[in-house]
Amino acid sequence: QTSMKNMERELVCPVCKEMYKQPLALPCTHNVCHVCASEVLLQHGHLYCDPTSEPTSPAATPSTRSPRLGRRAVPKPDRLDRLLKSGFGTYPGRKRGAVHPQTVSFPCPACQRDVDLGERGLGSLFRNLTLERVVERYRQTINISAAIMCQFCKPPQLEATKGCTECKSSFCNECFKLYHPWGTQKAQHEPTPPTLTFRPK
Repeated sequence: QTSMKNMERELVCPVCKEMYKQPLALPCTHNVCHVCASEVLLQHGHLYCDPTSEPTSPAATPSTRSPRLGRRAVPKPDRLDRLLKSGFGTYPGRKRGAVHPQTVSFPCPACQRDVDLGERGLGSLFRNLTLERVVERYRQTINISAAIMCQFCKPPQLEATKGCTECKSSFCNECFKLYHPWGTQKAQHEPTPPTLTFRPK
């Protein structure tokens, strides 16, 4: 349980405190969810510098786009140019009326450093696909382990703590003892972790 909790801590976004969704790898090697990163930049007065606003990665196809981002209006490139020329939404430290935005700095919530994202902002970051897959696997593991209940308890059922491949069942501690009485053949059964898919030995 403890090791799972420690692992979960590694899979949580420092901004929204939830498990990463479409994590982006920052230059400082920390990660943030795509949506969180764009919200942090907006709070710091940055317009989207990158009209596509999609992280450059093979997995960033329209189908994987987060619905929250998909609906957010992103100014068209020519309109962005006009906005920048007119000095609207000036970047901190940028001269009004400058045509080219300066490099975008991103305050990393994990290491508290201002990380330089270059002129393309979020568009220069890559999606951390490995982390995304780990989160997905972890979610599945949690869902499975949370769902295994003792198959012999009277309601309310207790959570299963042991499995038995011979009996092809999962038990709580008490029921395991009850169904494997001392001195009988069943007492020889080896307890395994509880599971819903018993494979023959």
